[in-house]
This record gives sequence, structure tokens and C-alpha cells, in this order.
Amino acid sequence: MLERGTIPRQEPTIQVGLVLPEDHQTDLTLTFPHPEDYSLDPRDQSLTGSITISTDDEQLFLEDVAYPEIQIRHRVSNNNHLVTLDRVIAGRGFHWQKWIPVTVAGDLIVRPFNGSLIVINRLSVEDYLMSVATSEMGADCPSALIEAQTIVARSWLLAAAEQKHADLGMDVCNDDCCQRYQGSAHITAHSRKGVEVTRGQVLLIDGEICDARYSKSCGGMTESFTHIWPGTAQSCFQVFSDTPAEDRIIADLTNDVRFEEWIAHPPKSFCSPSFIPEDQLGAYLGHVDESGHYFRWKTTFSQDELTNLINAKLGIEAQTILSLKPENRGGSGRLNRLSIVYESDHQIQTITINSEYEIRRVLHPGFLYSSAFIVETDDQHPPSRFTLRGAGWGHGAGLCQIGALGMALAGYDARSIVEHYYPGAELTTIYTKEIL
Repeated sequence: MLERGTIPRQEPTIQVGLVLPEDHQTDLTLTFPHPEDYSLDPRDQSLTGSITISTDDEQLFLEDVAYPEIQIRHRVSNNNHLVTLDRVIAGRGFHWQKWIPVTVAGDLIVRPFNGSLIVINRLSVEDYLMSVATSEMGADCPSALIEAQTIVARSWLLAAAEQKHADLGMDVCNDDCCQRYQGSAHITAHSRKGVEVTRGQVLLIDGEICDARYSKSCGGMTESFTHIWPGTAQSCFQVFSDTPAEDRIIADLTNDVRFEEWIAHPPKSFCSPSFIPEDQLGAYLGHVDESGHYFRWKTTFSQDELTNLINAKLGIEAQTILSLKPENRGGSGRLNRLSIVYESDHQIQTITINSEYEIRRVLHPGFLYSSAFIVETDDQHPPSRFTLRGAGWGHGAGLCQIGALGMALAGYDARSIVEHYYPGAELTTIYTKEIL
């Protein structure tokens, strides 16, 4: 397991969660094109071309034999000989969630957990990263974007700051909760090269590996770390306009009026259609993502739709939503506090949401693109319609993936991209390839 605050001097092996308890998956079929390259522990058994593992509660079952745990070990170091899991969730908990087959290198560990399966993939960091860059973004992205995404993904992973799944014996999971790892089927010559030319490179800030968070689109202004997550932030997380240095603007987007003006008159940002037209984004986004308008977007609800949505999400019994009141904006205009004023049993009540994530969860049947939005209503009282006009996709802190794409298409190299999004961080090689 990775340790927070430790800088590895040789390439680590990590444990990636492919199937989590919340997936409620009770069976899984594994296919081995080269079964001779794998063995089944605890008995070091040989494998056939396909096996199905299931669980009832506290045990695993394989061909009617019960096991407390099953490990599938890769006998040879050959990443062309892989294993395929028939279904794994991608987009876990979001409105783009789907089941996909996943092909992986390395070892597999399968355990029962409260009636469901846990599946962990154990492999080297660099093998993992070959898939991450082209799971997060599409394989046709320019080399500079693939290299920058690889450096950032490696930095975030090795910083080990969040450790969301450590209690399950996982360094990270396979999905947006951590970062996307959709298996070796996404590895291309492009992503292999991106790993090889950046091998062991991370961003360092004040002697520590940068906890290099990133999101799909900042919308034209990056967000501070502490506005999104409580705690102490590294100094490389700053609020600035996502534009070339000579076009930098200073705008107080914490102010509702100025933020509304900025939404209506967007700058020529790296993540804007000025650098990458949105009708061309589909060629560059990961295959899980939806094509859409991420730089500027809107979503509209009728009174009934919004009332039913908020009641379902918050477990309240509002009869009518009277207003959505922005309470606190960060430097990118993202809200981390929003009050909902509603009528219930002929009384006016207010409930306040106190995080960027919760605002996005509550105000969409799936998940709202971002919390950087203004609220527009009609002139009726109570309003019959609510329109949210917003910017960006995701939390907006650190690297903006579509902005990094815009920079790469404009000719910037990977170093320039990561230095733009993490000002003050130093690109450093902490380990190289071992010579056997």
C-alpha cells in the first residue's frame, strides 16, 4: 500500500479496486486467453479458459468449491497475456454509469464482503498509468495531453493524500471517485509512449508530491482547493483564468453580479470553443463521457420537476420550491453553500446545502456538471420554471482536462501544461526504469 508523505525511489506495486461493495455484484466471469500464464491460489491450481466466481455471504464459490479468498496470479511478466472481467461499473454513482468489460494485467484478488464481491487488481504503477491517460481522455488526444495527464495521474496517485479505500486494502478504485482505470483494452502505442517518456516524473511542491487533483473543465477559471475540500492546501492550487499568460484577467467571481457577467461574456479560455470547438470534443473525450457543452451549459426544471427532485434527494416534503439562493461562491464562481427556500404545510422553510459535491448531487437527476451557475426564474410567484446557467464540468481545481487539450492542440508541451495548472510545482523524476 502507498503511504502518504513518502516519495518512492523505485516503481511501486499498487492495488486497484475493480469491484467495490457498493456495486452489489455477486458473481463474475473471468476469461483467460492464455490460462497457462496464470495460477489459482491457495492451491496453485492451473486455470481453464474461463471461470465464474460467486458469493453468498462469507464465502466464495468456484465450481462448487468454497474459498475464503481467491488470488489469480500472473506467472509471467507479459502484459500481452491478460485476463478479462465480464462486467465492471464505469461512472459509478453518476448519470453516465454503465457496465463494461475490463481487461487487465497483473494479479487479481477476489474476496467476499457482506454478500457481495470485492475484486482488486495488483499491478505496477506504470502499467496502471498506461490505461489511465486513455481512460480519462480519448486515445486520439495529442501527445502533450497524454503526457501531461500521465504526469498528473502519477502525482495524484503517489501523493496518496485521500486513501478513500484503504480500509478495503485498495490504494485507489477504478473510477471517477479516484481516477479512471478501464483496463488494458485502452492502452495504445500513444499511451505507452506517454508513460515511457514521463516514467517516474511527478510534480513536487515544497518537498512533497503534489496532490494533483483535476477535473474535466474549469469553465475558464480554476478553483481553490480549500473551497472544494476542507483542510490545508498545497500552494500550487490557485485561482486564475485559464488563458495564455498575456491574456490573464482578474475577476472577482465570488460576487454574484460579476459572476453573472462572466457567464454571459466568457473569456477566450484554453477550455473554451476558441481553442477546441465543442462539436469536435467527442473525438478526444473518454468513451464513458458524454459529448456536450461543458464550457457553458444550461439545464431547466419545471416547478414540479424541481420539487420532486429535491424531495427525493434530500428526503424532505416540500410542496413548492420558492427560491434557490447562492450563499457562497469561490474564485471560479463555484458554490459550496446554497439555500433552498420552500413551502411545506403552509410554512416557509429553508434548508442549506454545504458542499460543492452535494449541490451538484441534489440539483440533477444524475449529477450536475458543476456548481458554477446562476439561477434564473420566470416572473411568477412561486416560479413555474428554474433555469441553471453554468460553466465547466467538475470541481475546477488543478488541471482542466479540456483546457489541457486546448493547450496541446495549440502547440504547448507537457511541461508547459502542468506548470500552467500547478504554478510553483517542480517537475521531477523520482525513479527510473530498473535494468534487469
